[in-house]
Amino acid sequence: MTEQVFIRMLVVFAALGNLAGSRLRAEVVEVTPLIVHHPSDVVVKVGSPATLSCRAEGTPEPSIEWLRNGQPMEMDKLDSQSRPIVLSEGSLFFLSVVPGRRSQSHEGVYACVAKNSAGKATSRNASLYIAGKTVGKSFKLDGHAFILSYSAFRKYSHPLTFSTFCCVTA
Repeated sequence: MTEQVFIRMLVVFAALGNLAGSRLRAEVVEVTPLIVHHPSDVVVKVGSPATLSCRAEGTPEPSIEWLRNGQPMEMDKLDSQSRPIVLSEGSLFFLSVVPGRRSQSHEGVYACVAKNSAGKATSRNASLYIAGKTVGKSFKLDGHAFILSYSAFRKYSHPLTFSTFCCVTA
């Protein structure tokens, strides 16, 4: 916003200066990138879409790259079926989150890096966690039926959360 006002003022001064017959000297102002929207931690189910948001400002407009576990993501080396997409504003979009071995899983710690000719800025880290499956088990105890259900996250994620539901049938 400030940059747009500055540019408009420069154009007005240029017009006035030319009317008065004076010279105009314009300077290109470069502004180091600034991350204005940092990514946040996300927990998603296997196969679900996910988005890690990132937005940056600067002059010239910065390009956005992503780091995964501290390393640059080499998008061209990823499987085209599971490759995330960098959206126009810089966010990282996963059409379908993939579990698996650490090198192939989408689970990890991400950061966006905004770069332009004036410099670069790196966002805060954000983790993408993949939620585990909900598991149900039925069994009989003293002639009564019980159902035990629980859900858990994969390892490396937040602490496990368990819930138990027991039903007695006569």
